[in-house]
Amino acid sequence: MLFRSSHYLHDYVAHSQTFEDQILSLISNGVFNKFPDLKFVMIESGVTWLPGFIWRAIKTWRGVRAEVPWVDRSPAEIVRSNIRLTVQPFDAPPGDREAVERIVEQIDSDRMLLFASDYPHWQFEGDAILPPGLSDGLIGRIRVDNPLETYPR
Repeated sequence: MLFRSSHYLHDYVAHSQTFEDQILSLISNGVFNKFPDLKFVMIESGVTWLPGFIWRAIKTWRGVRAEVPWVDRSPAEIVRSNIRLTVQPFDAPPGDREAVERIVEQIDSDRMLLFASDYPHWQFEGDAILPPGLSDGLIGRIRVDNPLETYPR
């Protein structure tokens, strides 16, 4: 049976589960083993769900490696080298600089985040696209370096 969301609230809040499922499917089916240089960009996925997902993926993979022997390195390594997320929405508590810093620290990669404005959607945040708590160096990576590395010319 196929379940579809009936309301925008359900659709928008449940996005992270869909993105987690897609990443895990790509990893467990060996897509990044076959295409090691592939960069997969998740747009409008949010960001704050990623640390918990990485932790659960590592924990479970350690116990079931025999089921997916072609996954020959930690899911965290695969995610950090092959997955990119846009920072709109960042979905952190507003104005909580420390929470943003912790999330970025837990992701443990300054190369995964890409700029996106989300214009013209209803939740477009105008000038407040990037959350507080990002260093100037990380903002530069998000706006320039990471997109150029993700989409080389």
